[in-house]
Amino acid sequence: MPSFDQAGLLSATPGFDNMNDLVSGSYAIGQSLYHLEFCPKYRYNSLRSEHVKDFLKAVLLEVAEKYGMKVRAIGIMPDHVHLFVDVPSKLSISQALQYFKGISARKIFEKFQGFRHRYPNGNFWSRGSFYRSVGSVTADVVQYYVAHQDDEEEKMRNEATQLSMLDFS
Repeated sequence: MPSFDQAGLLSATPGFDNMNDLVSGSYAIGQSLYHLEFCPKYRYNSLRSEHVKDFLKAVLLEVAEKYGMKVRAIGIMPDHVHLFVDVPSKLSISQALQYFKGISARKIFEKFQGFRHRYPNGNFWSRGSFYRSVGSVTADVVQYYVAHQDDEEEKMRNEATQLSMLDFS
């Protein structure tokens, strides 16, 4: 079972040693790490209770497991949620957010009937959300790589001449 610290953060998933873990699928290999953030409707402090936090953490982990996502960290503040997740390539980021928000809202309303009075329309989470892809390189590195790709290919072509046995003597 995952462990949580005082701030409500989930400790790193066992076996996740570095940011360079690549996931392979059919005909593809890569990494889809995202920082997700969403908050309750009207930014109410609905997540301040330890009972609600613990229940929400369990539900988010359950959703991630069901849809093949790997949760790297969870942070639950009184008025918003942070998730650091590895989303499989078959899911879009909007689908992942839809699963996390939709299923958790339904289960929260089932477990804590009092929230029905605070959210009479049945919308626990606000419409908006935040997401950012997280990788092992910075945007500047990617920008440089893409901008100078032609230079790199030319350089590789010039260096790719076959060496003969006489070149080593």
